[in-house]
Amino acid sequence: MNLLDRYNIQQRFNLLIFISIILASCFLIGFMHKLISNYINDYTSHYWREHTKTFADSAIYPAILSSTSQSESVAHSFASDKNVLGATIYNNRGELLASYGARSVCKVTPFFRTEESSFLDNRDSWCFYSPIYQESYLGYVELVISKSEYDLVMKKLLLGSILITLIFSLFFIIIVRRLSRLFTSTLMEMAMVLNKVSLGERGNRVHFSGVSEINNMRITLNEMLANIELTETELEKSVEERTSALKIALESSKTANVYKAQIMSMVSHEMKTPLHAIGGYLQLLAERLPDDPAYRENRALHAKALVRVNDLNNLIDNILLHAQLEADRYEVALTSISIAHLMNACAENVGPLLNRNRNRIQLIGSDTMFVSDSEVLRHILNNLLSNACKFTVDGVITLTWRLSQAFLIIEVADTGCGIPAEFCDQIFDPWWQIDMSLSRRYGGHGLGLAITKQFVQRLNGDISVEPNLLSGTIFTIRIPNSKS
Repeated sequence: MNLLDRYNIQQRFNLLIFISIILASCFLIGFMHKLISNYINDYTSHYWREHTKTFADSAIYPAILSSTSQSESVAHSFASDKNVLGATIYNNRGELLASYGARSVCKVTPFFRTEESSFLDNRDSWCFYSPIYQESYLGYVELVISKSEYDLVMKKLLLGSILITLIFSLFFIIIVRRLSRLFTSTLMEMAMVLNKVSLGERGNRVHFSGVSEINNMRITLNEMLANIELTETELEKSVEERTSALKIALESSKTANVYKAQIMSMVSHEMKTPLHAIGGYLQLLAERLPDDPAYRENRALHAKALVRVNDLNNLIDNILLHAQLEADRYEVALTSISIAHLMNACAENVGPLLNRNRNRIQLIGSDTMFVSDSEVLRHILNNLLSNACKFTVDGVITLTWRLSQAFLIIEVADTGCGIPAEFCDQIFDPWWQIDMSLSRRYGGHGLGLAITKQFVQRLNGDISVEPNLLSGTIFTIRIPNSKS
């Protein structure tokens, strides 16, 4: 975790200001020390350089006379200053005339001729040199100056600078800290209130105060929080009302579905009873008609009536089956099935429908055993093959099956009129047909594919439809082996 994460925003701000002030103070002290040191060093050098020239002027006559006693008197008088460690006079040959105090600290070429003064800067002292001239070069003088007083002055100045800088830094830190409380406390209070709001707490408000801008910020933020709470309350109320309405609608829908299933079951049962009687009577009448050419038309009408009775009976069966599936009252019975035998049986079952539109059927697949509900599979295949026969004329219907990774994949392909791509998602809806008009070319009630999809889902499978490459439609069913 980042070290700064341990501190709040006010502590971070104060720490940043403190570090900035410390760095600025160090830079300021260093800069001031360097500036003062250079100034004092230049001033001191200039002063002692002039003092050395005075020393050289005083040594002119002793140098001319080569008088050791007078030279020592002059050297002694200039060495009496407490900052002078030593005073020495040399003749024009570099020979010592007089010396007082230290000499060994300065190492210089013993014999030189120059009209300019010079000096050497050692660690603890300065060595100043000045030539002695009186129309000609007479020699030179040397003054050794101690740095102790200079170092003491510099230490006092450094300590004074540090003290002054620390006082001003402390004063500045106190001012900045007081000002930072005004801003960082405001931010901290805002962050704390917003955090509580994000956790769902209500009634939190900020109470900071200050200049007019901060007061305006407090008023605006509190108004915003109040508006948020009001909006949340209205939204919760709306959601609660909507949820209650949806719950009522769901209960009503469930009740309506139950009533619908009961009514459909009752009506279908009441329709099947007289329908069976009508079918029986028509069969008896057909059997009692004389085998005479004069009654041929009567027999044809009886046959058509029996076909319509069977169609109506199938419609009622589908309505009852759809009601059972909608009410979740259909139980699946798993058995071991011979797939090839089931496919042949379904193909024979749609034989009359094949002959009606002059179609032929192809079966492609090998025999294998599969665990599933044989009646459900039979119903699925009969529905798909019946639809293929109804919408195909003088064509080919292909029934293909194969096993792939514990799944039974069945394809029913036809060369009929096909299904437009925009209707492929709607054909499995109950009571839906592409042509919903009363004058439609193809009959039907729109329940076959809906029941087929529900049966496939009962077997934990899926069904899809896509256009055939040549013409017509391909239905693909994918059902898992219940044994696995």
